[in-house]
Amino acid sequence: MKFQLLDFQRSAAELLISEIKKAQVRYDNDPELLGAVVLEAATGAGKTVIATSVIEQLIFGSDATEPVEGTTILWVTNDPSLNAQTARKMQEASEKISDIRFIGQGVSFDEESFEPGAVYFLNTQAASVSARITKRSDTQTWTIWDTIANTVKKLASRFLVVVDEAHHGVTEKPGGSRTVVNKIVNGDKPIPVFIGISATADRLNKALEQQNRFKKNVVVPIDDVRESGLVKDRIVLAPAAKQSEVIADTTFVRLGVQKTLEFEKKWATYAEQQGEPAVKPALVVQLPDRKADDEDFRGLLRSVVDAVTEEWPGLITGHIVHTFAEHTAIDLGSGRAVRYMPPQDIQDATEVRVILAKNAITTGWDCPRAEVLVSLRASTDYTPIAQLIGRIVRQPLARRIASDETLNRVHAFLPRFDRNTVMDVVKQFAGGEAGASAEVVRITLDYQAPAEMQPALNVLAELPSYLVPAQASSPETRRLHALATLLDNDGIRPGAYGQATAYLNGKLDDEADKLTIGGELEEKRSAVSSASVYELLTSLDGLVVDGERSLVGTRLDAKNIDDVFKRAGRSLKDGTAEAYWSYLVDKEPDEDPIEAKVTVAALALTDQVVSNVERTAASLTTDWFKAHAKAISNLPEADRARYTRLQAESKGPTQRLGITIKGTIEDAVSVATSTELSDNELRQQIGSDLANRWVKHLYQDASDSKYWKKPFQTDGLERQVLETETNEPGFFAWYRNPTGGDRALCIPYVDSGTSRWAKLFPDFVFFYEVTGQIKASIIDPHGIQLEDWADKLRGYVDYADRHASEFRAIAPLTQIDDKMLFLAIHDASTREKVRGALKTGESVEAIFRAHAIEY
Repeated sequence: MKFQLLDFQRSAAELLISEIKKAQVRYDNDPELLGAVVLEAATGAGKTVIATSVIEQLIFGSDATEPVEGTTILWVTNDPSLNAQTARKMQEASEKISDIRFIGQGVSFDEESFEPGAVYFLNTQAASVSARITKRSDTQTWTIWDTIANTVKKLASRFLVVVDEAHHGVTEKPGGSRTVVNKIVNGDKPIPVFIGISATADRLNKALEQQNRFKKNVVVPIDDVRESGLVKDRIVLAPAAKQSEVIADTTFVRLGVQKTLEFEKKWATYAEQQGEPAVKPALVVQLPDRKADDEDFRGLLRSVVDAVTEEWPGLITGHIVHTFAEHTAIDLGSGRAVRYMPPQDIQDATEVRVILAKNAITTGWDCPRAEVLVSLRASTDYTPIAQLIGRIVRQPLARRIASDETLNRVHAFLPRFDRNTVMDVVKQFAGGEAGASAEVVRITLDYQAPAEMQPALNVLAELPSYLVPAQASSPETRRLHALATLLDNDGIRPGAYGQATAYLNGKLDDEADKLTIGGELEEKRSAVSSASVYELLTSLDGLVVDGERSLVGTRLDAKNIDDVFKRAGRSLKDGTAEAYWSYLVDKEPDEDPIEAKVTVAALALTDQVVSNVERTAASLTTDWFKAHAKAISNLPEADRARYTRLQAESKGPTQRLGITIKGTIEDAVSVATSTELSDNELRQQIGSDLANRWVKHLYQDASDSKYWKKPFQTDGLERQVLETETNEPGFFAWYRNPTGGDRALCIPYVDSGTSRWAKLFPDFVFFYEVTGQIKASIIDPHGIQLEDWADKLRGYVDYADRHASEFRAIAPLTQIDDKMLFLAIHDASTREKVRGALKTGESVEAIFRAHAIEY
């Protein structure tokens, strides 16, 4: 793959390949066992990239899996433009997939069967009843149904049908007639293994349950997508202030223009700071689903275009396009026209700043720079609105922006909705109909760090925080080579790749020496380069004449030694085996290249050698991350993000390069908060809520240097901690630790229920002046009734073992019998007592009662 998959994408791809191969084996053993594998992933998860990785590995193989010979793909959607966009993405993402063919898009198709190794794209319109390829004629020998059936006969389970946006078309039509997708998947020759891709798979799952298919689902959690930064954190919904006979359509269009220009300014500032091209944000105006020749609709369209061009300095109609079903320019009169543009072309057409749409872009469209929506749909049309928002929640740079959190949201203006009906849109997200999920906010509160907080900010930046590995991790040799490439390209460590290769070659030399001294190397060389051949001599009547005998040690020929060497490359990954072979050949002029391959294979197929090389690579990766942490932290945000992703691909938690402190932060206020108040009134109310406005936070409101902590019924512990700590001698500042992102302090722990790594985000970090230095304390008030608290305590103990000296205190805190108790985890003797109690299975409450100090 040309693209480096994120951890959750790689994990999904591995699971999909595993389930597809299992389905193929089941069908091969029993053709009655038809299979279905469903990829459920929210909008923005990169479903096409995941599927491309799966297809590439099935056709060509990879370090992790063998290819399936003869694999052929039929990719089906209900939209030709979506097919074109997907094929383009596939070619951009894959370095191996090149044989891509389109069926029924202006190209004749008349083939007995599909060719092995190719990826075919078919849209359902091209296979409709009236379509040429569905009927025999003088010019059509084979129908598409013949081609599909013949390919099933020829390739069986190696012929895979992928249906994108598979919730469309899997069920029967009203009246019981079959859809095109149903005819393809469950025709006279049913597809052995069907793969469905959907952001909203409920309908697909229900339909498959009624079919005779063994179904497995691979689900990408929305939390993983959000954590990756591929989608926006928040959606700001702006309904009309009042619902009356007058709908302020064009007023809201102008507000949408203003917000788009605000985004443009912020992106320009960000691009200048980071030294990268600026994002050109776009405005989407969603219009009622009426025909373009309807006079009322034409009048609305003219008023929208007038509002946009009047509000947007320098914008002309050439910067505005539509995606209506009428694929022609729409005349607005006075010499003006709005041209049509296929949805899949808009992202790259950066001169396009305004998109007029109805329904065409709610499925499969990909335009991350469209960040503002004004929907003029009626208040009953909440599903198409939510679906369109689901299409525009992607991050333009495919990562969260740490230095300006306002760039992590998308705005939707809904002038035909009041504050009550806007919640119908929210419910669409909660129910998954939009294929996306995000927090919907009423207003945001922006905070910045004053100069006097810089000493504490500097301490926060250096506090140990961890990246927790995902389910799928990369081989350590691959991580080392990737890090070396980044360091070399960024000029931080010139020649790093060659240094890494030399280091691993030296380690393999050491491993070879150890095996030689132990007398094992030649045995292993012989084992990998020879085969045992059995002979059984019989007479013509089948009687055994000479019995069975074994010819041990038959030397493999050069071709089979190459096969063994390829296996070695799957153990010593990412070119490590090939690099060592080149090193051996170059080191000794008389070295036989074939014998060198045998030596590499002997080492690579020895488990202990591979483990030792992986540990060596991991150690060097860790050393380089530490040695170059400062230089990496000074890189632009986009470059730093690549290092962060690489760190997260380790098998265990890795310490981050630092906590982000630059820029401003924001807090969200829920859309459901004080709905009877205007936004200004709500801000004034928050400003006057002195009981919950706290001084000395690292980031403060510019108006009064305070931070508003929203009160909750259950936050009594947090309030007491704030009151106590802010009155401590030497208190300097405090920080409300977020639950995720680059600004958070994260402590890793193992979830005993799943045996996987999990993340703990302490509530508070406090800062104090201690003998002329700023020292930090973690104070984490929580109820301890949750099952995972024993696991979290283990995480705290392990974290303090490594980092206690960097803190003034590390103290989880709770309340028992009206007493506030805290565990001084920073104290070594307390840690030993807690560790022992956890080993013997004592409850968390018992541990607090026995070893905690009254707060």
